[in-house]
Amino acid sequence: MMWIRPELVKELMRLAREGAPYEVCGLLVGHGADVTEVIPVRNSAGDPSTAYRLDDREFVRAMFSTEARGMSLVGFYHSHPSSVAMPSQTDIRQSAYPEALHLIIGLNGEPPLTTWRLANGRAEHVEMYIGDMPPVREPDMHRNAVVLASALTAVIILIVLSLVLLPPAPPVPAP
Repeated sequence: MMWIRPELVKELMRLAREGAPYEVCGLLVGHGADVTEVIPVRNSAGDPSTAYRLDDREFVRAMFSTEARGMSLVGFYHSHPSSVAMPSQTDIRQSAYPEALHLIIGLNGEPPLTTWRLANGRAEHVEMYIGDMPPVREPDMHRNAVVLASALTAVIILIVLSLVLLPPAPPVPAP
């Protein structure tokens, strides 16, 4: 689940409307899946009315700035000025960051914003939480179970090795 504050959503909508009829694009930065900042990057696509391409220099500059401030890339955003907030085949095909999230702003349909993971030629919808505070996330029960099972296995192995490596017991004297 991606978390983004309402004021950042308003900024994204403003950027998309002001940039229309061209697609706008940029970076979503923060920590994990929590977006704390939106960084616009110039669209250098050959036809920015139907496609987007992050300007290489601005992208690199934004990434260095992000890392210098202790943040990381959460994902990318771009707009669809005349269509819905669904990834196009071009979006899916050109995605080069399989771990990054892709927020799409559609100016022609509902919902106006959607989030996706684009990887291996597929688009997987990712839930987006818009709120002033991050959502309460459920603990990863599968990961917790694996850690617990690993710890128990290690303890059992340690006990078995201790018993195997003990010297034999001394003979019991006869009465």
